[in-house]
Amino acid sequence: MIKSTFYKPPPFIVEKLTRLLNLLINEKRKYEHIAENIRDKEFKRTVISLAQESNQYACELSSQIHSLDGDIPLEHFPDEKIYPVLDTGSTNTEKEVLLFCRESEKNMITAYRELLNEPYLMEGVRKVIRYQLNGIMYAFLQLKLLSSTT
Repeated sequence: MIKSTFYKPPPFIVEKLTRLLNLLINEKRKYEHIAENIRDKEFKRTVISLAQESNQYACELSSQIHSLDGDIPLEHFPDEKIYPVLDTGSTNTEKEVLLFCRESEKNMITAYRELLNEPYLMEGVRKVIRYQLNGIMYAFLQLKLLSSTT
């Protein structure tokens, strides 16, 4: 009889991956909403690139969760927009956007590091999480560099 060598991760690993997925989806929506009110084209493109990167990473995580035999309930992808704390009626100042992005960066890095510190995480998934963390950190660095030149 042939035994299956399929890896079944502990449920808390899939739960942490799902939390990170939700964070990425919510932050993507916030970045898109913020970008609508930015007048400076370069700054707007940089915030939109954060949204695109978050979306790409969310799709990758969704695939990883699915391949680990985790269920992704449809309520994790709500249709309603989740608005950021910033004032939506006026043009957000660069300083307000940077403060918001700094807080977002802290939350995302914390979520990624929490996963990377997990000893039961498969090495392939760990590599994905690691390069996503590096990509997110680089995207935020670009935003900071752009803001320092203006």
